[in-house]
Amino acid sequence: MDFKQLETFVAAVDEGSFSNAAERLQLSQSMVTIHIRNLESELGTRLLNRTTRSMELSPDGRTFYTFAKQMLKLNRDSIFALSRANRDERSVNIVTTPYISRYYVAKRLVGFHRLHPEAAFNVITTSSTDIHARLQSEEAEFAFCTMKPMNDAYSVRHCESASLVVITPDEARFRGIEGPFPKALFGEEPLITRSGASTLQQEFLRWSKLNIPEVKLKVAAAVDDTETIKQLVSEGVGIAVISEAAVRSEVAGGRLLAFSLEGTMPYHLYFAHRKKYLSPEQAAFRDYVLESAKAE
Repeated sequence: MDFKQLETFVAAVDEGSFSNAAERLQLSQSMVTIHIRNLESELGTRLLNRTTRSMELSPDGRTFYTFAKQMLKLNRDSIFALSRANRDERSVNIVTTPYISRYYVAKRLVGFHRLHPEAAFNVITTSSTDIHARLQSEEAEFAFCTMKPMNDAYSVRHCESASLVVITPDEARFRGIEGPFPKALFGEEPLITRSGASTLQQEFLRWSKLNIPEVKLKVAAAVDDTETIKQLVSEGVGIAVISEAAVRSEVAGGRLLAFSLEGTMPYHLYFAHRKKYLSPEQAAFRDYVLESAKAE
């Protein structure tokens, strides 16, 4: 019996299926099946009763599930306790995406630094999927992400929601628009889109299929960097669909115009923090972020 088998078994029970467990653990579904079969073989009993439509714990599975969670927790806590001696307890370790780091986390770091200048920050930027993997290995005390983490070692708080907006250069032909951005203009105006499959890009593609399925978009450029997109729009290269949070200062300063995109779903920002073993500086950062979210 090894901890990977225990982790797979617990994930399958928590997620309700092998496929969801595979997605949570970043494994293939066949590997999930192998881990659980090997665990059942070693224990000499069936833990899960599966059919093509359902999955449920056997009586032995219900008993073992409680102990499996305890063993995983003990293993996680012992590893973390041993590693604490080699870590700077004044370091606030954060994992997030580049986008969230620039438009949300940086503001929090500045505010916290003014109150706690002795604290140091270690910010790792990566993909949304990789954030969840890093939380599984407990590489950081904190995470800011758009996908809600499902991890017993962390508490999760919803911080804010933001909508998509259409941004245009500050020109007379756009200043006359009242209300949401006209759908018809998507077939007429050059569009600056993202080259990667971000959460915002996926939402815009979903919206396009539902609202303008017959419109052929005139893509002028495909760019991943938000700042570059805003600069191209301000120079009149095209329009773009972007998060309202990323353009507040430009809109307030009159450098860009922003219009709501009717029918899009807002995206959500979550703050995850480890439940235990936080240093005083780390606990202070947790409280600062939670209070800031509450105030806003």
